[in-house]
Formats: sequence, C-alpha cells, structure tokens
Amino acid sequence: MPPFAALVGCWLLNAFWPIIGQSGLSRYSTTLFFHAGLLLGLLAALPWLLRDGRWRRVLTASVGLPLLAMAALSCSASLIYLEALRYTTPANAAVMAQVEVLYSAGLSAWLLREAIGPAQIAASLLVVSGTGLILAHDLGGQGWKGDLMILCTPWMYQVSHVIAKRLPKGLDAVLVSGSRNFFGLLLLAPLSAWAVRHGGRWSWSADSLAVLAAQGLLMNALALLLWYAAILRMDLAKATAFLLSYPALTMLFSWALGRESIHPVQVAGLVVTLAGAYWLSRMSMSAQAGGGPKSHPLLGPDAQAPAQPA
Repeated sequence: MPPFAALVGCWLLNAFWPIIGQSGLSRYSTTLFFHAGLLLGLLAALPWLLRDGRWRRVLTASVGLPLLAMAALSCSASLIYLEALRYTTPANAAVMAQVEVLYSAGLSAWLLREAIGPAQIAASLLVVSGTGLILAHDLGGQGWKGDLMILCTPWMYQVSHVIAKRLPKGLDAVLVSGSRNFFGLLLLAPLSAWAVRHGGRWSWSADSLAVLAAQGLLMNALALLLWYAAILRMDLAKATAFLLSYPALTMLFSWALGRESIHPVQVAGLVVTLAGAYWLSRMSMSAQAGGGPKSHPLLGPDAQAPAQPA
C-alpha cells in the first residue's frame, strides 16, 4: 500500500477515536478498557506476527529494546488521553492535541534531520488554525484538568514516532504495530491488576463489547498498522501535520451521530483545515515521487526499509 494511502486511512479512523474513547469510558475503567483494546489489537495481528521470522526479531535486544521504549511512550500517552476524556469533551481533547504538529516539526528537524520549509510551516499553521476555528465554541472554561492532561501527551507520541523511524532496517508495519500492543500489554499489566483489585468497572453488555471491539480492532489494530505503514516510508512531520486535521472529521461524525450542531464558524474552520491537509498531502506525494526522504547523516540512506504491504 502506498504510504499516503495508508495515512489517509489512518486519518479517517483516527477521527472516531475521541468518540469511541468517551463511549468506552462510560462503560469501563480507563485502564481495563485500554488494556483489553491492546489485547484485541495484538490478537488481530498475531497470525502475521508469527510469520516470516517477525516474532524472533521482536525478541532480540537490538529490536526489542527500542520497541519497548516506543510502546512505553505511545501507550502512556494514549492512556492519559483516554483518562482526560473523563474531564473534557472529545472536541476539546482534539484541539489540545493539535500542538503535536509543533512537536513533530521540531523533533523531526532535530533528530531526523528532516527539512522543515516555509511551505510546510504555513500548511501546518493552516491545520492548527482551521481546527481551532472549528472547536473554538467548545473552549469555554470547563474541562481544564482534562485539557492540561492532553497537553502532556504529544511529546510522548512524537518521541515514540521518532524511535519508530530509527528502528533497524527491514522491519515492517505489522511487526512495529503488533509489538507496540505486545509490550503495552506487559507494561500495563500491573495497572490493570490494581484496577481489578480495586473494583474496576467492566461490562459484558452487547453495546459495551461492540465499543470495546471498535477500540481494539479499529484503533489498536488497523489504525496503528496504517500509521506505521505511512511513517516508516515518509517524513514524520508531514505525516503528523496531515493526520492532525482529523478533528474536522470528528466534528462531522459527531454531527452525523446527533452529538453536535453545525455552526458557520465550524464550516469555515473545516475549509481552512482541509486546505492545510491538502497542501501537506501535495508536498508528501511530491516527495514520494521524487524518491522519498533524503539521506540522514546518522541513519544512512533510509531511516527505515520499505514496509511490507499491509
């Protein structure tokens, strides 16, 4: 699958994450919901993880230790994000997460030596500005505890993505996404055990299990697979900036589900956000057509070998 096609698929799925997350938290304890989602994601990827020597590579120190660090950061950020949804709305959570585009640009330029040009900066600002317009009406005075929790997470995501970009060559998106869920399960086991011992909430109702399945199979399996299939073969900063236009879709999906009413400011923000995303997509596709990312002085000609098709 072409990396930009994978990115668009991840973008579409990611728009549902705040909605799925808040729905799950009304039925489950945060840790149990996230941990069970990781398990479902791992089980979905397991048949492919066991093929072609992928599992043996995960258990080697040169591959497993970076993957462990990547999983610790990524899963910690996701757990904090989910817990924040108890205090703030999905709309507020989405807009606070937009600072990730700034972390991405800075870390990519510093650690990956990716060139951040004026056009990319302008497109990133369009994404942030447009999303801010869409969600401005939700940024009253409530939910600041959750908003501050969200602000703590983007650097964790970005450092985990940088680690993924600097993994040894020859690793594909199946291995990276599956091992993220595997190591996340191990790291979160003590928290889940504590939650069970202290009355953690769980539901076996059909609608609750459907939400849990969406978290595990869509977010922790498919969306992760598509995300790593994209960033292993394209500039991290461009991919992050494009993905962070997803709140525009979140707003539309919330409206379609009867959770939001559409206002003119939201329409204006949607236009600005998608303009920035389109601009970034054109830059990404041009870079791929021109031969992909340039050589990195420390990592060699490619930060990562091409991932196998999903």
